[in-house]
Amino acid sequence: MPAFLGRGCTIVSGPAKSNRRLLSSDLSPPSVAPARPISAVIAAWCEAGLDGCALLLAPILVLVPHGVAPLVAVAGLCAAGLVAASSPYRFTSLRLPAICLLGLLVWGGVSTMWSIDPQRTLILDLRLAGLFAAGLTLTAAADRLAAPLRLVLLLLTGLAMGIGLTWFDLASSGGLSQHISLRAFRPFRLNQIAVGLAILTWPVAAWLIQSGRKVLALIAAALMVGTIALLEDAAAKTALAASLPITVLLYGWRCRIARVAALLSVIAILTAPLTLPALGRLPAVLATADAIKGSAGHRLLIWSFVGDRIAERPWLGWGLDASRAIPGGKEEIRPGLNRLPLHPHNAALQVWLELGLPGSLLFALFVGWLWLRLGAASWPRLYAAAAGGSLTAALTAACGAYGIWQEWWLGTLGLTLFAVLVMARAAGPPATATPPPRPDWRGDDR
Repeated sequence: MPAFLGRGCTIVSGPAKSNRRLLSSDLSPPSVAPARPISAVIAAWCEAGLDGCALLLAPILVLVPHGVAPLVAVAGLCAAGLVAASSPYRFTSLRLPAICLLGLLVWGGVSTMWSIDPQRTLILDLRLAGLFAAGLTLTAAADRLAAPLRLVLLLLTGLAMGIGLTWFDLASSGGLSQHISLRAFRPFRLNQIAVGLAILTWPVAAWLIQSGRKVLALIAAALMVGTIALLEDAAAKTALAASLPITVLLYGWRCRIARVAALLSVIAILTAPLTLPALGRLPAVLATADAIKGSAGHRLLIWSFVGDRIAERPWLGWGLDASRAIPGGKEEIRPGLNRLPLHPHNAALQVWLELGLPGSLLFALFVGWLWLRLGAASWPRLYAAAAGGSLTAALTAACGAYGIWQEWWLGTLGLTLFAVLVMARAAGPPATATPPPRPDWRGDDR
C-alpha cells in the first residue's frame, strides 16, 4: 500500500468504510506529521529556559552575585509559562505559603502609612511581589518538568563551572572579577557562591548516591566543602557545620525531628527580640565573640541596638525596609562601625523591626510549614535528610549574615529550593512503601 494512504486517515475495512477512508484522505491537509499542540511547544521552550537558569546559577553567584535577581525573574517567567501550559492546575499544597507571603506583602504595603521611609517601603513591596511570585511558580513548576534529569545534570555542570571560576578568581586575586567590577578584589566577593554551595552540598551528594554514583558523590562533596573551607565566609562555614548534625538526625528520625525543628523555629522567631539582643549585653559573650572574629562582636552589638528599637514599636514595626533609616543607626559604636549598617544581619530581628508582631507571626508560620512539609514529603530517606540539611543551612545563613529582603539572596533561596525539589523528583522512589490512597484521593497536587 502506498505510504500516503495512511496520512490523515484511519485504516478501516469494507466498501463503505473504504470510501470514507478515501474521502477523509482527500480532505486531509497534506502534512507530513500532526502538528504539536501549542501548549506542548510553550512547555518545551519554558523548560529549556529553566535548564539554562540552573546552569547559570553558580557562575553568576561567582562573577555577578546581584545578577541572581534578574536570573530568578527569568526563571519565574519560564516557570509560569510551564505551569500555564501544563494542566491540570492543582495548587492546594501551596495555599498556606502563598497566604503567608501574600500576608507579608499586604502588611508591608500597609506599613507605608507609618513607615519612616514610605517611598522605599512601597518600592521594596513591589519588588517582593515579583520575587515571591517567582518563588511560588518555581515551586509549582518543579513537578511539571518533562526531563528533570536534564536540569539536574545542567545544575551540576554549572556548579562545577562555578567552583572552577571561584578557584581561578581566588588564585589570581580577581583575574576574572576585575573585568566585571571596578572595585578592588577582596575575598569576601566570593561569599555568595560560598553560601550557595553550603545550601546545595548535601542534596547534590545525596542525589548522586541515590543515582548509584557514590565515588562521584564523594568527589563532589569534597570539592564543595573544600571550596567553602578555602573561602573566608564564616556564615557559609557555620551554615554547613550546623546542617551536618541535623542531616544525621533527620536520617534517623525524620518526622519527629522535622516537627521539633518546626516548633523550635517558631519559638526562636517569636522570641528573637528577647533572646538575641541580650547576648550583646553580656560582657563574657561579647568578649568571646570578639576573640573569634571582630565582625561577630559587632553583630551582637547590632542586635542589642535593634532589640531596643523593636521595644519602641513592637506591634506595627518601623515599616518595610526601614532598617536603613532607623534613628541612631548611623552612629558609630566602634571606630568605623555603625550601630545598624543597612540591616540587622538576622532575618527574625529584621522582620520584627520592620513589620512588628504581625509580620513575625507570618514569617514564623512560613518557616514552620517548610519543616512540616519536609517531614511529610515522600522522598527517599537519604535525600529527605539531605534536603533538611539544606534547609538548616539556608536558615542559619539567613539568621546570621544577609538582609532578608536582598533581591539576590531571595533569588538564591528560590532557585536553590527549586533545584532541591527537582533533584527530589530525579532521586528515585522513596525508601518506604507509599500508603494506599484515601477514597477521596485526587492525585498529588503539590
